[in-house]
Order: sequence, then C-alpha cells, then structure tokens
Amino acid sequence: MSNKLRLALLAAAAAFAAGGAALAYDIIRDNGRIVKWPAGTVTYQLKLGSTRTLQDGTNFNSSFTAAMNSWNAVIARVQLAGTVAAEGVGGRNNGISEVFFAPNIYGESFGESTVAITSSFRSGEVQADGSYPRTQSDIIFNSNRSWDSYRGPRLSQSSLDFRRVAIHELGHSLGLDHPDEAGQSVSAIMNSRVSDVDALRPDDIDGAQFLYGSAGTIVRPPNNDFAGATAITLLGNAATVTGSSVNANKEAGEPNHAPSEPGGASIWWRWTANASGSISATTAGSNFDTLLASYTGSSVSTLTQLAANDDVVAPADDPSPTRPRTSRISFNVTSGTTYYLAVDGWEGEWGSVQLNVTFSPTPVVVAPVITAQPQSQTVTAGSTVTFSVTAAGSPTPTYQWFRGTTSITNGTAASYTIISAQAADAGDYTVRVTNSGGSVTSDAATLTVNAAPTPPPTPTPTPAPSGGGGGGGAPSLWALAALVAASALRAWQRQRG
Repeated sequence: MSNKLRLALLAAAAAFAAGGAALAYDIIRDNGRIVKWPAGTVTYQLKLGSTRTLQDGTNFNSSFTAAMNSWNAVIARVQLAGTVAAEGVGGRNNGISEVFFAPNIYGESFGESTVAITSSFRSGEVQADGSYPRTQSDIIFNSNRSWDSYRGPRLSQSSLDFRRVAIHELGHSLGLDHPDEAGQSVSAIMNSRVSDVDALRPDDIDGAQFLYGSAGTIVRPPNNDFAGATAITLLGNAATVTGSSVNANKEAGEPNHAPSEPGGASIWWRWTANASGSISATTAGSNFDTLLASYTGSSVSTLTQLAANDDVVAPADDPSPTRPRTSRISFNVTSGTTYYLAVDGWEGEWGSVQLNVTFSPTPVVVAPVITAQPQSQTVTAGSTVTFSVTAAGSPTPTYQWFRGTTSITNGTAASYTIISAQAADAGDYTVRVTNSGGSVTSDAATLTVNAAPTPPPTPTPTPAPSGGGGGGGAPSLWALAALVAASALRAWQRQRG
C-alpha cells in the first residue's frame, strides 16, 4: 500500500494552519498503525545530478546527503544512506527508494503549489511493535520549479532552498506527517508549507526520536521513574512546570494513565498539599498527544488513582484532526498528603511536556462568635430605638432578629431599628448569627417604652373688675386717683404761701 504527501509553497496569508493548539509532531498511521522503517540502514538511490554547483557550494546529490545527515544525527535505530546513480526519473513501486526531479508524479500533475512529494509503500505484515514496515519511499522534486541551496530565510518564491525541502521530505519517509494540518501552532520543518525554517526544530526531533529512538547513549529523563518524581512548588496557588519525556519509558507495575491506553513514556511530578482543597491540572502547551493521571501511594505498584484523562476533547465530541489532544484532570486534596502526577503519551508518544497546576483551597470555616451584645434600652414612646450586635466568623455570617420568639421580617442585618417605639414594641429582643460553621444567639436586650408625660392644663384668664359708685365696698380706682391728685395740689399751695 502507498501514500503520497505533498509540500506546498507558503503563501503570505497562510503562515500556519488556523486552529487552537493541539498536539504538535504528527505520525503517519495507516488503519491506526504507525508506518516506519524497520531497524537498520535505509538506502536511497540519488538521481538528482552532481554537475551544478549551488549557492552553498553543494550540488543536488550532496545537498540531499546533508539533509540525510541532519536526521542521522538525532535518531538511533535507523540511519539514512545514499548511492549516486545516473541523473534521471525513477520508477514507481520497484522496490528501490529513489530521489529525483520530474515534471509530474508518475504522470500525475504536481498541482499549482506543490514543490515536492514523498510516495511511500508499506508491507501488510505487522512488526513486533505493532507498526507496519515501510518498504519504499520515492522523493520527487518538481522540476518545473527553480531550485538552489542556501541557509536562512527564503530568498524568493521563485528560488527554492533544496536542502530544507529535502529535510522535510525525508521526514515523511521516516514516518512524520504535517503537524500544522493536525492543529499544530509551533515552528517545525515538517509543516506543510515551505517557510523560513531551514533546519530541524525540537518538534521535528521529538517526532523522529519517538519513532526511532535517540542517537547515542539513551538517557532517561530525571523524573522517568515514580521514585524520581520532581517536586512542584506553587507560586501563590498555581505553577507551570516543563520537562521532556523523550526516551522515557514505563516501569514494571506502573498503571495505565488513561482508560484503556497503555502509553509507554511517562514522567512524574509530586506535590504535598499544605491545605485541603482541589487541584486542576492540564498538559496544555505540550507538543504531543498526552495522557495525564493523579495518584496517592508510596510505590509505583501500590498507587491509588484519583483521576485520569486522555484528551481534553473526546473524539465523540469533536472528530476533526485539529481537536486538542492534551489532557485535563481535577481532584480533591487533603492537607499534608503527597500527590503524584504522571504525564504519558498516547501509544507511547513523547516530546516536550508542559504541566499546569492550579490549587483551590477549601475556605476556612469559623463558627460565628458574638463580640458585642445588644443592650437593653428604656425610651419614651415615639422615640427611635436601634439594637446592634457585633459578630465575627468565616464565611461572613447572616443575622435574624427576634422579638420574643417571633422572627422580625426586616430584621436581617447586624442592627435593627424601630423608628417610633410604642408600648406594643416593648419586650425582649435577640439576634441569631449564622454561617456554615454554626449559629449563636445573643443575650436578650429588653426594650421598655414609657408613656409620654401629660402636659399641664392651660391657665384661664382673670376678667377685669367692673366700674361705678354705690353703696359700701371698696372704693373704685378712679376715686383713689382723684384723692391722690387733690393731696398733691394742697402740698403745692402750702409751698407757695
């Protein structure tokens, strides 16, 4: 069986595929199985030509050899090699992996924007690791395009850098697909369009090493094993930690970190709760299809799983290839307990890991306590009366005032006011203070309402006495005045004589 993968020119308006961040490097699969070369040397017959000297001093055959060496430097179980043959066009499905220029793809048009394609074939026999073996890969460069070889940014749409395109097409031959067409938003030479990226990026290397292992001595991540879990320190109530699961494996007795997903490349973190509450953790920002789980326990074989997740968006909810494939879990925690978080990869994928942890502490509950009791009062009818209470507690308490045993409809604050107290308002007043930690009732405050004092009666005016003479009785006022005047006249006459 065969498949063809095309590399297109990068248009100014299409630097990357649209869509949210999802997994990054993408693996070629057929019927759900990975397709890759068996361990050993993969030989390509180079029919590109060696006569033209390119801008970087290479020719097409030697530039392609340099592209092969870029991959050879980072992978272990497979090495790429080339044998130079006469310049010309290769044959389809002839058992030879050939690299050549041609104006079409075995008679089929390249299309308007395609600059090169990789046409690969596989066997139907499943290998021991569950993958299909690659049997042939032809890499065809569009001879209708203008080619050169140089480093750095693209010089123009009309002058294509042969080496960066060769690196890209060899990635397809190794088993890597276009990650930007699966929702990637990071830099990679394996994106589906030619860009300023001219060499392998970490994302490309992660994918190739997932398929073929790392070149040189295998070095496991420092937190590969449960016992080596890296401690997480929260800043405030959150932390983002990073790491790499490249070359990670799974310990004997280690559980699956998502339902029915065995994984195979897990790394570990740990965190000890300093308060009770809940944890939310995600792998958003990781560049591969993750699995995520949380545990308690003292050894890898005695763990209790608290939460586990494969994809934050399930395939049933979004079957598109661009759906996010990172993971998210949440679980409750108890103060003083150590919790473990494992990040693994679907089907053992690995890469750059970002783990985001957020802690939500359980609010501290303090039952209400009354610190100032309402006070008894004696007032005159018609006066304004206010009863107040001071209380503390967490969460903030509520209030309910009572007169005797009857609750007061509008008495639901820390104070209760009667605008014009009357005799009917007299009695004992209490307040019940409540929160989720309990309730407490205040001492009774007695209201005494005295009647207002009775005002004094208004005095009756005295009538004026009546005039005139007559019989006995007191002399009238005008008579007295006449006597006084006569006496004064006599005194004055004596003084003159």
